[in-house]
Amino acid sequence: MRLMQAYKVCERITRKAGSSFYYGMRLLPPAKRFAIYAVYAWSRECDDAVDEYQGQAALDRLDRVWDIYQRAAGSMYAADPNPLVHALGDAIRRFQLPEEPFASLLKGMRIDMQPVLFRTFAELRQYCEYVAGTIGQLCVHIFGPKHPDAESLAVDMGIALQLTNILRDLREDVERGRVYLPLEELAEAGYSLEDLRNLRYTPAFEVLMRRQVARARQYYERALGLFPLVEADSLRCLHLLYSVYYELLQRIEASRFHVFDNRIRVSKPRKMQLIWGALWQKQTV
Repeated sequence: MRLMQAYKVCERITRKAGSSFYYGMRLLPPAKRFAIYAVYAWSRECDDAVDEYQGQAALDRLDRVWDIYQRAAGSMYAADPNPLVHALGDAIRRFQLPEEPFASLLKGMRIDMQPVLFRTFAELRQYCEYVAGTIGQLCVHIFGPKHPDAESLAVDMGIALQLTNILRDLREDVERGRVYLPLEELAEAGYSLEDLRNLRYTPAFEVLMRRQVARARQYYERALGLFPLVEADSLRCLHLLYSVYYELLQRIEASRFHVFDNRIRVSKPRKMQLIWGALWQKQTV
């Protein structure tokens, strides 16, 4: 399969997912944009394996996803009939993407295969590093790091985005048997696991959620240090991703944490405003 055809398949997967990431990717120059499509398409395979399958079927799907990576990293990637293998293989070589983030992302996916309960924030942070910090690491290799600190700050941004997703998707995750909020912090707020599983909105829940929002905001503040450390032609993408997710966090807080009632989101018109704002950003900092 020709390389551009393979990348177009990855683009369709990314666009179909409907993620805010897609709008940010569109702001990158072509080579970086297509590489991000390939990484995102591979990560969607990971997500789908644990969200749409269970038990042995999920394990088999994760094995298949790892096989795709190994074939992409192998010497015969360009002759592989799977377009994701071809595109990802080119991205790996073009941007020297390391193996460790790919392997760690799968570790995070395996956590999601079982009922999830984290006792402490340290356990939750490790999970966030696996499922989102790894994507930050891969993205920063594509964005073009200008300083060794860029990678750790990209992990911080990944954690910030994942913490925001956790707060937004609280109801959906609980219904899937996944409790990402640390049990220690539920107890400290006076909000029980039974309260959460029954989606009870109480004053203690507000206390718990204010703590989660404050922590996420700290990670966003750290992630601001990433902006001067990546190549200028990646700044618009980075700015948009940051802006959309930070606004989502603000909307969760402004709703007084009514995440059980409806899915908090940034509307399409508002996303378009943020896109225009990103487009007008100078490609310097």
